[in-house]
Amino acid sequence: MPAARFLRGPGWRRLVDAVLNPEPDPAVAETIAERAREQAPVLWLLGKVQSGKTSIVRAITGAERAEIGSGFKACTRRSQLYEFPPQAPVVRFLDTRGLGEVDYDPTEDLAVLEGHAHAVVAVVRAMDPQQRALVDVLRDVRRRHPDWTVVLVQTCLHEGYPDERDHPQHAELTTAPGLDDLRRALETQARDFRALPGSGAVHTVAVDLTRQEEGFTDPDYGLDALLDALDDACFRGHATLIRDIASHARDARLAQVHPHLLGYATAAGVSDLVPVVGFVTVPTLQGKMLHSVAVLYGVAWNRRTLREFLASLGSGTALGIGASFTARQLAKLIPVYGQLAGAAAAGLASAAVTYALGRAACYYLEQVRLGQRDPEGVADTYRGALKEAYELFRRRQRATADRDPTQP
Repeated sequence: MPAARFLRGPGWRRLVDAVLNPEPDPAVAETIAERAREQAPVLWLLGKVQSGKTSIVRAITGAERAEIGSGFKACTRRSQLYEFPPQAPVVRFLDTRGLGEVDYDPTEDLAVLEGHAHAVVAVVRAMDPQQRALVDVLRDVRRRHPDWTVVLVQTCLHEGYPDERDHPQHAELTTAPGLDDLRRALETQARDFRALPGSGAVHTVAVDLTRQEEGFTDPDYGLDALLDALDDACFRGHATLIRDIASHARDARLAQVHPHLLGYATAAGVSDLVPVVGFVTVPTLQGKMLHSVAVLYGVAWNRRTLREFLASLGSGTALGIGASFTARQLAKLIPVYGQLAGAAAAGLASAAVTYALGRAACYYLEQVRLGQRDPEGVADTYRGALKEAYELFRRRQRATADRDPTQP
């Protein structure tokens, strides 16, 4: 079988071992998470209890409320961090609990955020005028970091609707009849937050993220405007990331799989920026990704199915991946070029190839789950995803360079 040739290479052996190893090495798992974490933007959620912070997390990630609740881990005395997905995070949420109930000092949370791309997301119920505690905290934050962007998210709009009416067209929210009280409340809140000190932008977004059973025709009312505001909030090198995650959250299976692919691909790209290190870590990352995807599809890899999958890619494709990967590692050893252009090219290629492998694996595993075989479809999926991934990660690489000229 042609697949046997490339399964004997050292890089592919690492990949195969990582796929077939049912007990992940904790040190390796943490390294993978840390590599992805280095690039994951942080959304700092500030607001009272029941203001709608969890609904925002759910709308972006597609995760269920219970999954979100169990995923938050304490990181300071007053706040918790939620990483999505935990194996290879692509976005992180810092949630400050109980704002307004007791005095809150943001010093510890500011220390967590230092050095990360971020946006401060202030979440308020539209009809709740008591936001003094939140404004005071944000005033303190902006005095220390005057350039930080604040996204004011005004939630639970339906509490200001008369009777049992449905949402108006979003463009008509400020003109629809019968909503005078709601409009005054929104305008008053926006005015208070726009008065924050500092030069950073203050984006204001009105949303109503509800459950289907609540009966509103649009349970994600205002979500598109929120995603635009978050993507505009100066994420370093992560243009359109939040919208990209949320767009896949509408599909149940992609909602589970897509963030894993992004996380592992990002981690592979970061690992491959370092000479020699990527030669060991990238195949391992790819193997762990394939193992993770198989778990989500409920299909176990074995040597037969793994060989069949790799053979579906075509021996030329698989051998080309291995050969170009080795060449990229050698190029990174060239003085000056390897440290800059070579490393950047290697990181871009490893991220794109990892993502494309994951997408092709998804197609293959779905066919296996249905009792079907489509080798041409696997190869076509890989090629299409590779092109898509190069565009995605190249765009982010350019965004990083535009904001930080010292980056390659």
